[in-house]
Amino acid sequence: MIARWVLPILLVQGVILLANLRHWKRRRVPLAVEPTHPLPKVSVLIPVRNERHRLPSLVRMLRCQKPAPFEVILCDDGSEDGSAEWLRENLPPYQPGEPFGWFAAPPKPPDWVGKNWACHQLGSRAQGDWLLFLDADLSLHETSIASMARVLAEGEQAQLVTAVPSLHASSLPVGLLKLMVPFSVFTLLPLAFAEKHPHPAFGFANGQVMAFPREYYQWVQPHRLVHNAVLEDVQLARTLKKRGDRLCILDGRTLFRVSMYDTLSEAVDGFSKNGVAICGSVSSAVVVALALLAVYLLPLLEGLLVGFNVWHGVDYLLSAMLFAASGWMAGLPLWYGALYPLSILIGEFVLWRSILWYSRGKVLWKGREYRVR
Repeated sequence: MIARWVLPILLVQGVILLANLRHWKRRRVPLAVEPTHPLPKVSVLIPVRNERHRLPSLVRMLRCQKPAPFEVILCDDGSEDGSAEWLRENLPPYQPGEPFGWFAAPPKPPDWVGKNWACHQLGSRAQGDWLLFLDADLSLHETSIASMARVLAEGEQAQLVTAVPSLHASSLPVGLLKLMVPFSVFTLLPLAFAEKHPHPAFGFANGQVMAFPREYYQWVQPHRLVHNAVLEDVQLARTLKKRGDRLCILDGRTLFRVSMYDTLSEAVDGFSKNGVAICGSVSSAVVVALALLAVYLLPLLEGLLVGFNVWHGVDYLLSAMLFAASGWMAGLPLWYGALYPLSILIGEFVLWRSILWYSRGKVLWKGREYRVR
Protein backbone atom coordinates (compact mmCIF):
# COMPACT_ATOMS: atom_id res chain seq x y z
CA MET A 1 0.00 0.00 0.00
CA ILE A 2 1.45 3.32 -1.13
CA ALA A 3 0.09 5.24 1.85
CA ARG A 4 2.07 3.09 4.30
CA TRP A 5 5.51 3.40 2.66
CA VAL A 6 5.07 7.15 2.25
CA LEU A 7 4.61 7.63 6.01
CA PRO A 8 8.33 7.32 6.98
CA ILE A 9 9.25 10.00 4.44
CA LEU A 10 6.68 12.38 5.93
CA LEU A 11 7.92 11.64 9.45
CA VAL A 12 11.52 12.48 8.49
CA GLN A 13 10.34 15.76 6.96
CA GLY A 14 8.42 16.42 10.15
CA VAL A 15 11.57 16.01 12.25
CA ILE A 16 13.48 18.42 9.97
CA LEU A 17 10.62 20.92 10.18
CA LEU A 18 10.47 20.76 13.98
CA ALA A 19 14.23 21.36 14.19
CA ASN A 20 13.86 24.31 11.82
CA LEU A 21 10.98 25.79 13.81
CA ARG A 22 13.19 25.71 16.91
CA HIS A 23 16.07 27.28 15.00
CA TRP A 24 13.74 29.89 13.46
CA LYS A 25 12.76 31.22 16.90
CA ARG A 26 16.39 32.20 17.48
CA ARG A 27 16.66 33.90 14.09
CA ARG A 28 13.63 36.20 14.31
CA VAL A 29 14.59 39.84 13.76
CA PRO A 30 12.49 42.24 15.89
CA LEU A 31 11.74 45.76 14.77
CA ALA A 32 14.35 48.14 16.15
CA VAL A 33 13.55 50.69 18.81
CA GLU A 34 15.56 53.89 19.05
CA PRO A 35 19.21 52.76 18.80
CA THR A 36 21.26 53.21 21.96
CA HIS A 37 24.63 53.09 20.18
CA PRO A 38 25.86 53.93 16.68
CA LEU A 39 24.77 51.53 13.96
CA PRO A 40 27.08 50.40 11.15
CA LYS A 41 26.90 52.32 7.90
CA VAL A 42 24.60 50.33 5.61
CA SER A 43 24.47 50.83 1.86
CA VAL A 44 21.02 49.85 0.58
CA LEU A 45 21.49 48.59 -2.98
CA ILE A 46 18.55 47.83 -5.28
CA PRO A 47 18.73 46.50 -8.86
CA VAL A 48 15.77 47.61 -10.96
CA ARG A 49 14.47 45.89 -14.08
CA ASN A 50 10.98 46.83 -15.35
CA GLU A 51 9.66 47.92 -11.93
CA ARG A 52 8.02 51.21 -12.94
CA HIS A 53 4.77 50.44 -11.07
CA ARG A 54 6.64 49.68 -7.86
CA LEU A 55 9.17 52.50 -7.81
CA PRO A 56 7.02 55.30 -6.29
CA SER A 57 6.07 53.27 -3.21
CA LEU A 58 9.55 51.75 -2.92
CA VAL A 59 11.29 55.13 -2.94
CA ARG A 60 8.74 56.54 -0.51
CA MET A 61 9.40 53.70 1.96
CA LEU A 62 13.15 54.16 1.62
CA ARG A 63 12.90 57.90 2.27
CA CYS A 64 10.81 57.22 5.41
CA GLN A 65 13.43 55.01 7.08
CA LYS A 66 14.26 56.04 10.66
CA PRO A 67 17.10 56.76 10.99
CA ALA A 68 17.98 57.34 7.36
CA PRO A 69 20.39 54.75 5.91
CA PHE A 70 23.96 55.78 5.20
CA GLU A 71 23.22 55.60 1.46
CA VAL A 72 20.58 54.24 -0.91
CA ILE A 73 21.54 53.44 -4.50
CA LEU A 74 19.32 52.11 -7.28
CA CYS A 75 20.67 50.69 -10.53
CA ASP A 76 18.47 50.47 -13.60
CA ASP A 77 19.21 47.23 -15.47
CA GLY A 78 18.11 48.22 -18.97
CA SER A 79 14.41 48.58 -18.13
CA GLU A 80 11.93 48.80 -20.98
CA ASP A 81 8.84 49.99 -19.09
CA GLY A 82 9.76 53.57 -18.21
CA SER A 83 11.62 52.78 -14.97
CA ALA A 84 14.72 54.70 -16.04
CA GLU A 85 12.64 57.71 -17.06
CA TRP A 86 10.87 57.72 -13.68
CA LEU A 87 14.17 57.48 -11.84
CA ARG A 88 15.62 60.31 -13.91
CA GLU A 89 12.68 62.56 -13.06
CA ASN A 90 12.46 61.73 -9.35
CA LEU A 91 15.94 60.88 -8.07
CA PRO A 92 19.32 62.60 -8.36
CA PRO A 93 22.10 60.86 -10.29
CA TYR A 94 24.34 58.79 -8.07
CA GLN A 95 27.29 60.70 -6.61
CA PRO A 96 29.77 59.15 -4.14
CA GLY A 97 29.02 60.40 -0.65
CA GLU A 98 25.43 61.42 -1.42
CA PRO A 99 22.69 59.63 0.59
CA PHE A 100 20.30 58.85 -2.28
CA GLY A 101 20.78 58.33 -5.99
CA TRP A 102 20.52 56.11 -9.03
CA PHE A 103 22.49 55.22 -12.13
CA ALA A 104 22.00 53.16 -15.27
CA ALA A 105 24.05 49.98 -15.51
CA PRO A 106 26.66 49.89 -18.30
CA PRO A 107 25.82 47.54 -21.21
CA LYS A 108 25.59 43.99 -19.91
CA PRO A 109 28.27 41.56 -21.15
CA PRO A 110 26.64 38.68 -23.05
CA ASP A 111 27.67 36.03 -20.51
CA TRP A 112 26.22 37.87 -17.49
CA VAL A 113 22.69 37.56 -16.09
CA GLY A 114 21.19 41.03 -15.82
CA LYS A 115 20.49 41.08 -12.07
CA ASN A 116 23.99 39.81 -11.27
CA TRP A 117 25.51 42.51 -13.47
CA ALA A 118 23.44 45.26 -11.82
CA CYS A 119 24.32 43.99 -8.31
CA HIS A 120 27.99 43.86 -9.27
CA GLN A 121 27.83 47.49 -10.40
CA LEU A 122 26.08 48.51 -7.19
CA GLY A 123 28.57 46.68 -5.00
CA SER A 124 31.54 48.32 -6.72
CA ARG A 125 30.19 51.82 -5.94
CA ALA A 126 28.87 51.38 -2.38
CA GLN A 127 30.74 52.99 0.52
CA GLY A 128 29.00 51.60 3.61
CA ASP A 129 30.34 49.13 6.15
CA TRP A 130 27.71 46.62 5.01
CA LEU A 131 26.16 46.18 1.57
CA LEU A 132 22.47 45.29 1.83
CA PHE A 133 21.01 44.11 -1.49
CA LEU A 134 17.20 44.31 -1.67
CA ASP A 135 14.76 43.40 -4.43
CA ALA A 136 12.56 46.19 -5.76
CA ASP A 137 9.31 44.36 -4.92
CA LEU A 138 9.85 44.47 -1.16
CA SER A 139 7.70 46.45 1.26
CA LEU A 140 9.53 47.90 4.27
CA HIS A 141 8.63 49.07 7.76
CA GLU A 142 10.06 52.48 8.67
CA THR A 143 12.71 50.83 10.88
CA SER A 144 13.49 47.84 8.64
CA ILE A 145 16.96 49.06 7.64
CA ALA A 146 17.88 50.07 11.19
CA SER A 147 16.70 46.66 12.43
CA MET A 148 18.91 44.91 9.91
CA ALA A 149 21.81 47.21 10.78
CA ARG A 150 21.50 46.29 14.45
CA VAL A 151 21.56 42.56 13.64
CA LEU A 152 24.56 43.03 11.37
CA ALA A 153 26.37 44.86 14.16
CA GLU A 154 25.46 42.49 16.99
CA GLY A 155 24.94 39.14 15.28
CA GLU A 156 27.23 36.23 14.51
CA GLN A 157 30.15 36.85 12.22
CA ALA A 158 29.17 35.81 8.69
CA GLN A 159 30.25 36.73 5.20
CA LEU A 160 26.68 36.48 3.88
CA VAL A 161 23.61 37.38 5.93
CA THR A 162 20.27 36.67 4.26
CA ALA A 163 16.67 37.02 5.44
CA VAL A 164 13.35 35.44 4.49
CA PRO A 165 10.57 38.06 4.21
CA SER A 166 6.86 37.55 4.62
CA LEU A 167 5.39 36.26 1.36
CA HIS A 168 2.35 38.06 -0.04
CA ALA A 169 0.10 36.37 -2.58
CA SER A 170 -2.05 38.40 -4.96
CA SER A 171 -4.38 35.43 -5.50
CA LEU A 172 -4.95 31.92 -4.18
CA PRO A 173 -3.29 30.16 -7.16
CA VAL A 174 -0.20 32.39 -6.83
CA GLY A 175 -0.12 31.72 -3.10
CA LEU A 176 -0.36 27.97 -3.57
CA LEU A 177 2.52 28.05 -6.04
CA LYS A 178 4.62 30.20 -3.69
CA LEU A 179 3.86 27.71 -0.91
CA MET A 180 6.14 25.22 -2.67
CA VAL A 181 9.17 27.39 -1.85
CA PRO A 182 9.04 27.37 1.98
CA PHE A 183 7.84 23.76 1.90
CA SER A 184 10.88 22.73 -0.15
CA VAL A 185 13.27 24.67 2.09
CA PHE A 186 11.95 24.14 5.60
CA THR A 187 11.00 20.44 5.36
CA LEU A 188 14.10 19.29 3.46
CA LEU A 189 16.97 21.57 4.51
CA PRO A 190 18.10 21.73 8.15
CA LEU A 191 18.78 25.44 8.68
CA ALA A 192 21.58 24.74 11.15
CA PHE A 193 23.34 22.78 8.40
CA ALA A 194 22.64 25.54 5.88
CA GLU A 195 24.45 27.98 8.16
CA LYS A 196 27.31 25.89 9.50
CA HIS A 197 27.87 22.70 7.51
CA PRO A 198 30.68 23.19 4.97
CA HIS A 199 29.20 21.04 2.21
CA PRO A 200 27.85 23.24 -0.62
CA ALA A 201 24.77 21.03 -1.01
CA PHE A 202 23.44 22.70 2.16
CA GLY A 203 23.92 26.20 0.76
CA PHE A 204 20.86 28.45 0.83
CA ALA A 205 20.30 32.19 0.50
CA ASN A 206 17.36 34.38 -0.45
CA GLY A 207 18.27 36.94 -3.10
CA GLN A 208 15.50 39.30 -2.00
CA VAL A 209 17.54 40.24 1.10
CA MET A 210 21.31 39.68 1.21
CA ALA A 211 24.04 41.54 3.09
CA PHE A 212 27.84 41.36 2.84
CA PRO A 213 30.62 43.22 4.66
CA ARG A 214 31.88 45.76 2.13
CA GLU A 215 35.57 44.84 2.34
CA TYR A 216 34.71 41.18 1.87
CA TYR A 217 32.38 41.89 -1.05
CA GLN A 218 34.83 44.08 -2.92
CA TRP A 219 37.65 41.58 -2.36
CA VAL A 220 35.73 38.41 -3.33
CA GLN A 221 33.23 40.00 -5.76
CA PRO A 222 30.54 37.35 -5.13
CA HIS A 223 28.27 38.34 -8.02
CA ARG A 224 31.17 37.96 -10.43
CA LEU A 225 31.63 34.41 -9.16
CA VAL A 226 28.04 33.59 -10.20
CA HIS A 227 27.77 36.01 -13.10
CA ASN A 228 25.90 33.57 -15.38
CA ALA A 229 23.64 31.92 -12.75
CA VAL A 230 19.90 32.49 -13.24
CA LEU A 231 19.32 31.45 -9.60
CA GLU A 232 22.12 33.56 -8.20
CA ASP A 233 21.22 33.45 -4.51
CA VAL A 234 21.44 29.68 -3.96
CA GLN A 235 24.48 29.48 -6.24
CA LEU A 236 26.11 32.27 -4.23
CA ALA A 237 25.53 30.37 -1.00
CA ARG A 238 26.97 27.17 -2.46
CA THR A 239 29.97 28.99 -3.91
CA LEU A 240 30.77 30.76 -0.64
CA LYS A 241 30.49 27.48 1.27
CA LYS A 242 33.10 26.02 -1.05
CA ARG A 243 35.37 28.87 0.03
CA GLY A 244 34.76 28.04 3.69
CA ASP A 245 32.78 31.24 4.34
CA ARG A 246 29.90 31.44 6.82
CA LEU A 247 26.22 32.14 6.21
CA CYS A 248 23.49 33.43 8.52
CA ILE A 249 19.78 32.97 7.66
CA LEU A 250 17.31 35.29 9.41
CA ASP A 251 13.56 35.33 9.90
CA GLY A 252 12.81 38.71 8.36
CA ARG A 253 9.01 38.56 8.36
CA THR A 254 8.66 41.57 10.68
CA LEU A 255 10.94 43.72 8.49
CA PHE A 256 10.10 42.86 4.90
CA ARG A 257 7.10 41.79 2.86
CA VAL A 258 7.48 40.65 -0.72
CA SER A 259 4.96 40.28 -3.52
CA MET A 260 7.35 38.70 -6.06
CA TYR A 261 4.77 38.11 -8.79
CA ASP A 262 1.51 39.98 -9.32
CA THR A 263 -0.13 37.43 -11.63
CA LEU A 264 -0.15 33.66 -11.98
CA SER A 265 1.46 34.01 -15.42
CA GLU A 266 4.39 35.95 -13.94
CA ALA A 267 4.71 33.43 -11.12
CA VAL A 268 4.74 30.48 -13.52
CA ASP A 269 7.44 32.15 -15.64
CA GLY A 270 9.53 33.04 -12.60
CA PHE A 271 9.44 29.59 -11.08
CA SER A 272 9.98 27.98 -14.49
CA LYS A 273 13.20 30.00 -14.71
CA ASN A 274 14.34 28.70 -11.32
CA GLY A 275 12.89 25.20 -11.08
CA VAL A 276 15.70 23.16 -12.59
CA ALA A 277 18.34 25.48 -11.11
CA ILE A 278 16.98 24.76 -7.60
CA CYS A 279 17.18 21.01 -8.24
CA GLY A 280 20.68 21.27 -9.71
CA SER A 281 20.17 19.62 -13.11
CA VAL A 282 17.49 18.43 -15.52
CA SER A 283 17.86 14.83 -14.38
CA SER A 284 17.57 15.84 -10.71
CA ALA A 285 14.48 17.90 -11.54
CA VAL A 286 12.85 14.86 -13.18
CA VAL A 287 13.55 12.82 -10.05
CA VAL A 288 12.09 15.56 -7.84
CA ALA A 289 8.97 15.86 -10.02
CA LEU A 290 8.36 12.10 -9.85
CA ALA A 291 9.04 12.02 -6.11
CA LEU A 292 6.51 14.77 -5.45
CA LEU A 293 3.89 12.82 -7.37
CA ALA A 294 4.69 9.58 -5.57
CA VAL A 295 4.74 10.98 -2.05
CA TYR A 296 1.95 13.55 -2.10
CA LEU A 297 -0.50 12.67 -4.88
CA LEU A 298 -0.34 8.89 -5.38
CA PRO A 299 -1.65 8.10 -1.86
CA LEU A 300 -4.66 10.31 -2.54
CA LEU A 301 -5.20 8.68 -5.92
CA GLU A 302 -4.92 5.26 -4.30
CA GLY A 303 -7.54 6.26 -1.75
CA LEU A 304 -9.92 7.38 -4.49
CA LEU A 305 -9.47 4.11 -6.39
CA VAL A 306 -9.52 1.51 -3.62
CA GLY A 307 -11.11 3.42 -0.75
CA PHE A 308 -9.65 5.62 1.98
CA ASN A 309 -8.44 4.08 5.21
CA VAL A 310 -6.57 5.31 8.28
CA TRP A 311 -3.19 5.30 6.48
CA HIS A 312 -4.51 7.68 3.84
CA GLY A 313 -5.93 9.91 6.55
CA VAL A 314 -2.64 10.03 8.43
CA ASP A 315 -0.73 10.80 5.21
CA TYR A 316 -3.09 13.64 4.35
CA LEU A 317 -2.96 15.16 7.84
CA LEU A 318 0.83 14.96 8.06
CA SER A 319 1.27 16.43 4.57
CA ALA A 320 -1.18 19.24 5.32
CA MET A 321 0.67 20.03 8.57
CA LEU A 322 4.04 20.09 6.78
CA PHE A 323 2.76 22.51 4.17
CA ALA A 324 0.88 24.65 6.71
CA ALA A 325 3.79 25.03 9.15
CA SER A 326 6.46 25.63 6.49
CA GLY A 327 4.24 28.18 4.76
CA TRP A 328 3.63 29.94 8.09
CA MET A 329 7.42 30.24 8.52
CA ALA A 330 7.35 32.46 5.41
CA GLY A 331 4.22 34.39 6.33
CA LEU A 332 1.62 32.44 4.35
CA PRO A 333 -1.76 31.51 5.91
CA LEU A 334 -1.88 28.22 7.80
CA TRP A 335 -5.03 27.12 5.98
CA TYR A 336 -3.08 26.90 2.72
CA GLY A 337 -1.81 23.58 4.07
CA ALA A 338 -5.19 21.94 3.60
CA LEU A 339 -4.97 22.67 -0.14
CA TYR A 340 -1.51 21.15 -0.59
CA PRO A 341 -2.66 18.79 -3.42
CA LEU A 342 -3.37 21.89 -5.52
CA SER A 343 0.09 23.28 -4.67
CA ILE A 344 1.63 20.03 -5.88
CA LEU A 345 -0.37 20.06 -9.12
CA ILE A 346 0.60 23.67 -9.92
CA GLY A 347 4.19 22.97 -8.88
CA GLU A 348 4.34 19.89 -11.13
CA PHE A 349 3.23 21.93 -14.13
CA VAL A 350 5.85 24.57 -13.42
CA LEU A 351 8.65 22.06 -12.80
CA TRP A 352 7.99 20.11 -16.02
CA ARG A 353 7.85 23.42 -17.88
CA SER A 354 11.22 24.33 -16.37
CA ILE A 355 12.59 20.93 -17.42
CA LEU A 356 11.45 21.65 -20.98
CA TRP A 357 13.11 25.09 -20.95
CA TYR A 358 16.41 23.77 -19.65
CA SER A 359 16.33 20.81 -22.05
CA ARG A 360 16.15 23.35 -24.88
CA GLY A 361 19.12 25.18 -23.37
CA LYS A 362 17.53 28.58 -22.73
CA VAL A 363 15.20 30.40 -20.34
CA LEU A 364 13.28 33.63 -20.81
CA TRP A 365 12.94 36.27 -18.10
CA LYS A 366 11.91 39.93 -18.20
CA GLY A 367 12.38 40.19 -21.93
CA ARG A 368 15.79 38.55 -22.00
CA GLU A 369 16.93 35.13 -23.14
CA TYR A 370 19.62 33.33 -21.15
CA ARG A 371 21.54 30.25 -22.21
CA VAL A 372 21.56 27.48 -19.62
CA ARG A 373 23.34 24.17 -19.39
